[in-house]
Amino acid sequence: MQKNNPPIPIKNLFYMLCYAWNVLAVMDDVKVGSDDYDDAYNLLSRVYSYGVGKLIRSGFHRSYIQQTEELSTLRGKISVQDSINSLSMQRKKLFCAYDEYSTNDIFNQILKYTIDTLLQNPNVSMITKRELKKQAVFFAGIESKAPTKENRQKLIFNRNNVTYKLLINIAVMLYDNTVVNEEDGHNTFKDFFRQEQMHKVFELFILNFYALHLDRKIYRVHAPKINWHLEENASDIWGGAFDIDSNPGDRRTDIVIENKALNLQLIFDAKYYKRTFVEAYMNSDDERARTGHLNQIRGYLIDSEFNGNKVGTLIYPMVNNNLKRGRVYPIEGTPIIIKTINLNDDWANIESDMLSFVSKIESTQQKT
Repeated sequence: MQKNNPPIPIKNLFYMLCYAWNVLAVMDDVKVGSDDYDDAYNLLSRVYSYGVGKLIRSGFHRSYIQQTEELSTLRGKISVQDSINSLSMQRKKLFCAYDEYSTNDIFNQILKYTIDTLLQNPNVSMITKRELKKQAVFFAGIESKAPTKENRQKLIFNRNNVTYKLLINIAVMLYDNTVVNEEDGHNTFKDFFRQEQMHKVFELFILNFYALHLDRKIYRVHAPKINWHLEENASDIWGGAFDIDSNPGDRRTDIVIENKALNLQLIFDAKYYKRTFVEAYMNSDDERARTGHLNQIRGYLIDSEFNGNKVGTLIYPMVNNNLKRGRVYPIEGTPIIIKTINLNDDWANIESDMLSFVSKIESTQQKT
């Protein structure tokens, strides 16, 4: 696999994933140095192997799985139709349906599939493969099932299987980003850092970062829907000429921070784009904010039912524009700030920058 120069250091990507997936305990358990891994997928594979090893030591999750089998003694419920169709009674047997408490459930089946896939992938380091081969022995007797959308719908997380959350997330991410080379049949990885892949990670990282680091006694951090303000007498106005649709679609925010003490609401929209600004029409030297992004966040601010001061923020990763200080568009009633985060920076500096940004908005609002 050709090595790419990622726009985010592997160590910082690991931290972002831990926040995005709400598995912060792993940050302390897995030591990731700046030069430990040469690409994102070897990082994910190594963390996956680490998690599987920890799972083996603590014990696999078990579920009650329905089995149907031809037996000479009654167990569970008789499957009458199967028994009739197979003429089991002539052999003095019956088909029985019973529940078996087994490790062969969808959680472990997905884990086994991922181990098998990583072992077959030439891009995974030999060090990680050696560990995975040892771990594969513990999955004997467990079926292999891919984390397809259909199989993901069968996953229900609770207190008893929460340890699988990190492993399933990695399994899904690897599955969604693996392609089969038609020439040799080998699995290869897509570009992990492409825009659509990283957008959700970037958004969830920011949401969960603020949810963890801001004092819950003062702040509320969530991602609510913003309702449309519909005309109450729409039928009287429009009904005679048009069909009325009272559901224009959901508008869910990325991150909303509410400071109860200051009665202040911050609506953040995370945008993982290669370029923060775009060129003005007919003038490539004039770079401007994306009007669509400004209109989107302004619509949230206008329709938000929060009874207090409101500020909108568009957050981008820093690529070609350094807006660490932030640029404000002082639109009356709906001020909007554009801010970039330097994901290439030391992680401690990233955390400090994100927290100080909220403090700057609050101190400015207190003056007004």
